[in-house]
Amino acid sequence: MLDRLVYADWEDPPEAMAFEASYEEVLAELRVLLPRVIEGRDAALASPASMPTPYWDDSLRLYLLAPALVNVALNYKICVEQGLPLHPTYYFEVSERSRFQAHYPPAVLRHANAIFQGSIRAARAVYALRDSAVAELEDFERDLPEILEGFVYMSTKDRYTWRASNPRWIRALADHVLASFQPALVVGAAHGSIMSGLVFANLVDAPLYFVRFSMFKRNDQDPILAPSDLAHLEGFRAGPALLFDEDVAKGTTLTRFEQVMRPLFDVAHTGSVLRHTLSPCRPEFVGHAWND
Repeated sequence: MLDRLVYADWEDPPEAMAFEASYEEVLAELRVLLPRVIEGRDAALASPASMPTPYWDDSLRLYLLAPALVNVALNYKICVEQGLPLHPTYYFEVSERSRFQAHYPPAVLRHANAIFQGSIRAARAVYALRDSAVAELEDFERDLPEILEGFVYMSTKDRYTWRASNPRWIRALADHVLASFQPALVVGAAHGSIMSGLVFANLVDAPLYFVRFSMFKRNDQDPILAPSDLAHLEGFRAGPALLFDEDVAKGTTLTRFEQVMRPLFDVAHTGSVLRHTLSPCRPEFVGHAWND
């Protein structure tokens, strides 16, 4: 729903995309923005020209801010599961040398996974602009550990992530997929796929999960899979799963993501919002092909 209320230049990312904020600040701003956007939702859909400019600014800000819920929760989960220090600003590279510097009790591990899955539900509720979204966000906040409030979300003006967040192309991908099959699960390669993945999963009405795989920004050699991830994904083994990345240029990320993730499902397909026409990687489902 929120994707229908965002008007922007989808070629170049807006200045508003570059920001950093603590998790506490993100949640506080969402508490302000979300009720305002929901209150004007029906009027904005019925008569866009009648809405004041600040309403559209709020909608864009909400679109940019909600992915922080998942991004930070995933980082926290990675730190706990991989035995990394709980650092508020640093996204660690995960390697044999860096792992298991710290040890966390099983209850903390379980809680970190619950927070992560709760963050996906809360972010999807925000993007759906459900009447219950404010209450769902409050429920998510209620059980957060105090240390997580200080974790910092950093967003940069990434041109291709922004282009792949264009609702027009996400809808095109959703239409393409649904014309062929109904996903039992969408699995996104995070962090880049979070924004578009939230929109896409709502459009196809499918469960959503993210696995960190950041080859170029975090030097991940493979998707970062913990036993908890494998246990969760096992519940969807029959598929069909959609293995998702927001854009494909060289295709290195999605190619490796598919190699590692496809064996976890009986039936799996690949999809991306954008694909460069010269890319050697050819996802089965694409929203839009582009070239420079």
